[in-house]
Amino acid sequence: MGGVELGTCSNIIRWIFILFNIPILLAGLATLGIGIWQLVVESALEEVLSEDYTSGGALFVASGVLLIALSIIGVIGAFFKWRPVLLLYLAVVFLVIALEIASIAYVFAKADDIDEDQIEQDLIRALRRYYPSNNTAYDEDLNDVVDFIQDGLECCGITNYTDWALYSPYTMQLGRLPASCCGRDEPAACPDIEAFNDDCREAFTEFVQDNLIIGGIIAIIFAVFEFSLLVMSFVLFMAINNALVLTSA
Repeated sequence: MGGVELGTCSNIIRWIFILFNIPILLAGLATLGIGIWQLVVESALEEVLSEDYTSGGALFVASGVLLIALSIIGVIGAFFKWRPVLLLYLAVVFLVIALEIASIAYVFAKADDIDEDQIEQDLIRALRRYYPSNNTAYDEDLNDVVDFIQDGLECCGITNYTDWALYSPYTMQLGRLPASCCGRDEPAACPDIEAFNDDCREAFTEFVQDNLIIGGIIAIIFAVFEFSLLVMSFVLFMAINNALVLTSA
């Protein structure tokens, strides 16, 4: 089948298709990396959030693996002009697009359904579980996530720094704010006057929402690009099929 002669236009499409599969490979690696990063973020958020506001990291990982396989299958099928391989390519790219659409629908539905009041209650629970390291109830993972939120988003407390004295055994026992309220590492001091002014309820809500939306936008970009490859692979498949029919006639 590799000896099938194609017309000039079909050959141009064939080589463009092969070249297009190089960025598909890179996109697959990028999608896989994004998916792994999303899974790490999701795992951390689970320490604080009671609701599932994750952005479908598993779907991104699956899409990334399929894209990598897709690029290899596409190059082999187009280079050797093998119809069965191109047909497999069509099936895989259709599956990838379906996964992307599922990811897009999922993340935008979640982004539109964030309950700020529920996030406030989750943050209050997190502060109540935030103990100093010398306490037997100390939870390093939880403390790290709360510190990441405050340090990374430059916020302190739910509405302001006084929430620490109201809810957290850390401040109740040590009589001071955690270092992350000032963007510092423990055991550095954080005087009230130097604490971040922004409240974490609004900042964290925006962070969760932005995380979901960014994942959705990336999925849309990939889906559009993959659809163009679906069309090109179909055209190439039909060109090879028609050439074989003419050869056998």
